[in-house]
Amino acid sequence: MKVSVVVVTYRRLHSLGDILQAWLAETPDVWLCDCSKKGFKTSLPINIIRARPDPGSKIRHAVALMTTGDIVIKADDDITPWPGLVKDFVDNMKKVGPAILSVHGRKFFGPNYYAQTFMYGSKGVQKGIYATHPAGEPKEVDFVGVITCAPRELLSMDLMGCKSEIEDLFWQMEKYPDAKKYVIPTLNYHNLKESKDDGRLCAPNTNSRIVRQAYYKKMYEENYANRNNNG
Repeated sequence: MKVSVVVVTYRRLHSLGDILQAWLAETPDVWLCDCSKKGFKTSLPINIIRARPDPGSKIRHAVALMTTGDIVIKADDDITPWPGLVKDFVDNMKKVGPAILSVHGRKFFGPNYYAQTFMYGSKGVQKGIYATHPAGEPKEVDFVGVITCAPRELLSMDLMGCKSEIEDLFWQMEKYPDAKKYVIPTLNYHNLKESKDDGRLCAPNTNSRIVRQAYYKKMYEENYANRNNNG
């Protein structure tokens, strides 16, 4: 099973070389969506798509369709894979069937994204810290993010209306609301400190959060409220 990786960046260039090298150690088919002002320079054997002006994070979904992988991993530029992460994705895809997998996900319980969802992480799923879920088993959720892995059949979509603040919700809640989503059990990744910096998209007290909440509420009420109320 061939695996392609698409990484998107627009400002965190200082650590990007190490991240891309780590992905290359996992699979030879690595693509970079470079939306930065300076442009990332590298001799690494990767495919680079440069885009200015910055089209936003939706570019990862368009570039994913240009790859040749049977499954495609889309990753942020503030997380590093450790050896075995791609194998963990492949093994869990074989286990659960066609689905959107990740290392981070949420279950929905109401229309407030930041107050009425419960977050699961891969390391907790692996270690069995969630009382109602057995250790080492993929956890089905309503939404996944940060790093996603999906088969080609769950990639294609019209990106009109897809904004950076909601591109992951747009994909999973509007275009593929019925696709299964799972947080997989794995310890094989590391979040960089930049993942919590004040300049990140949808940081607290930003307009991006308002946009994200409004979109989530609309999609939740249209596609999820009835199914959740019915158990």
